[in-house]
Order: sequence, then structure tokens, then C-alpha cells
Amino acid sequence: MQGTPAVRVENLSKRFRLYRQRNNTLKETVLSGRRGRYEEFWALSDVSLEIERGTTFGIIGENGSGKSTLLKCMARILKPDRGWVETDGRLAALLELGAGFHPEYTGRENIFLNGALLGLSRKQVEAVLDPIVEFSELSRFIDNPVKTYSSGMYARLGFSIAVHLDPEILIVDEILAVGDENFQRRCYQRIEEMKAAGKTLIMVSHALGTIRDHCRDCAWLDQGKLRAVGPVTDVVNQYLSEVRAREAATMEQSVAELHRQVPSGREGVGISKVLFVGPYGPGREFTTGDPLAVHVHYHSPRNGLRDVRFELGFVREDGVLVFSTASEVGTGQTLPGTGIVTLRLPALELLSGLYRLSVTIEDGESREPYTVLANAFPFRVSPEDGVPERGVSRLEHVWELPSLAGAPVK
Repeated sequence: MQGTPAVRVENLSKRFRLYRQRNNTLKETVLSGRRGRYEEFWALSDVSLEIERGTTFGIIGENGSGKSTLLKCMARILKPDRGWVETDGRLAALLELGAGFHPEYTGRENIFLNGALLGLSRKQVEAVLDPIVEFSELSRFIDNPVKTYSSGMYARLGFSIAVHLDPEILIVDEILAVGDENFQRRCYQRIEEMKAAGKTLIMVSHALGTIRDHCRDCAWLDQGKLRAVGPVTDVVNQYLSEVRAREAATMEQSVAELHRQVPSGREGVGISKVLFVGPYGPGREFTTGDPLAVHVHYHSPRNGLRDVRFELGFVREDGVLVFSTASEVGTGQTLPGTGIVTLRLPALELLSGLYRLSVTIEDGESREPYTVLANAFPFRVSPEDGVPERGVSRLEHVWELPSLAGAPVK
């Protein structure tokens, strides 16, 4: 029936045992008089949701939130401790590299094995054998044991099998992340074709852009509990709001710990605080194009600092130095022993991402540092709404489009 959900999850809970001390032999069990020390961990707790037939459904959440456990319960790989899962239609799952493959079998033999697991006859699998091999681009290796395959080859073969054996429900858990760019592009193109054919797709990905682009609805899991379910934009925005709040708290904690560990540098010269101030006041999250002031609070036991130089470097999360600038102090110039140095940016032209600020105070003449706090002060930049820009920084630019029959382009 059209109105029947493709997948229905009702009060689903799954428990695992986390062993503190495991008995490795029967003798250890007999001598100790116990089966091993463990604590119970509920990976899922009372999760209920429905996934409509023909929709693409995303599942998001931080590592350890229960996403993969939920998919394994849907695929009948794990048995729930409480609740149940009901699926309506033939289901194929891409959950982890090598899942469903026999390592000693060749790629060709594993195609037939996966077909049998989906309830297909050998004749049905033979009808799509050539398209599977062609899509995977593994014709040279299809008769080699899959234990000799790389992770990318595993992914290509697994995805190709899953989409060509005509499942009514396809579950994908981050498996596409291991493929190269060309493979991923072809996979997402195939996913769009399956969506157009009315198939039901369930995707887990940490790439929220992928979830937004391909999913209509979404569920957010947090520590095994369902926090939200609904239209993808609404759920992703709720998730990001909490992630940003947690991230800001972690940033403040890391900076406070830094100051406790490094109160000052050479000759007692140090940095008391670095304050980021945007258009709405102090904070650690800004938007590309915002005016930004960076206030560096410094201290020293002296009454004055002579020929001192401040250097600020903006570093991307992966360690790439994006921009560095240093103050120019004239010979013989003296600053107060304690004070605030400010760097003002009329517009923050960094694009979306997490960045860190490095701060150095040094002798302007000898260039010997008094204190160096490398990558110590984190802040985040969010994109402007609706602006399709990617990379590290924004370059001033103007688009010029051709006019039609001499009419100006507005």
C-alpha cells in the first residue's frame, strides 16, 4: 500500500556491555567465580520514527550517538533489546567496508552471494552482472579475491551491487566517504536516479551539506535518544545550534586552561586575555564580512615596554596559515607595562570554518619573543546566507554577464 511506511521504528532500544575486565578462559571464569566485570551501555533508547516510502531520509548526530546502531537494527544485523523495527520492501545496506563480503571469494562470487542474501535467483543476478562490474570499474579485478581489494575498491563494488540489485530500500552509512571524487559524483547521480524511481533511501553522513542536498527529512540522534525529526533544514539547524553552543563552551574552557598553564612568558610579559568583538559584541562566532576587532590584553611587571612588537596570525583548523600581521613600533617607543593592543578588520573575509589565532609578543629590535601562544584562541566563521562561496578567504570580485539584444543585465 502506498500509505504504508517503508520503515517504522517503535520504542527501539539497544544495549551493549562494556567490559572493564573480561575473563579470557574458562579457567579464569571458574577461579574468579564471575563472568567478568561490565557496565551496560544503551546505544539507543526508546527511538520511534517512520520513514515514508519513496523519500530520502537523513540521520545525523555526533560520533557515538547511535546512528550506525539504528541502521544495523533496521537492516536486521542487530536485534533490539526493546521495541521493534518493521520494513516494507527488499532492503540493501551499505554499512561498513567489507560487510556482506566473503574475503576468500572473488568479486564475481560475492556479487552472487549478495544477490542470494537479498533473495534473488542466480538468473536475476546474471541479468545485472555486467552493469555491476561496469559501474564499479573493477573488470580487471573482478575475479580476484576481495581480500586483495583496497578500501576504495570495496566501496565501489559494494555500492554497485546494492544499487543494481534493485532494492526498494537502500541504507548507506558513510560508505561513500572513502571513494574518490569521481566515484562519489557517480554515486550521488545514481542516488538521484533511485529517488526519481521512487526508491526509499536512508543516509548517515557527517557531511551536513550532503544531507541537506539529498534528503527531504532528517532525524537527529544524541547519545542514543531521538532529539528531533522532521524537514531536513529545520532539524539540521537545530543540531547546528546545539553543536555551536557546545563548541563555544569548549573554546572558552580551552582558553581558560591555557591561561592557567601559561600565565606569563619571558621576563613576566604575558597575555591576560584575547577578546574577539564583532558587530553584536564579544563572541567566538562571526559571519564572513563582519567587522572584527581583536583586543589583546597584555601584562608585565614593568612600568613600560620598550620597542615591543605584537604579531597576530590567523590559522585554519588544518594548520594552514591564512594571514599574519605584525605591529610596527618605532625605535625608542614605549608602551604601558599593562594594556590593550587592538587589531581592527573592517571586514572579516575568511570563509566558513574553524580558525585559531596565534599571538606573539617579541622584542622589536632583537625579535626575541617574550611570549608565544600558537593557535591558542579559537573562533568560528559562518557563511553569509545564500552566498555560494567556498575556500579560505573571499576575494573582491564583480560578475559581468552578457546582455540579451543589448539590454543591460540587472
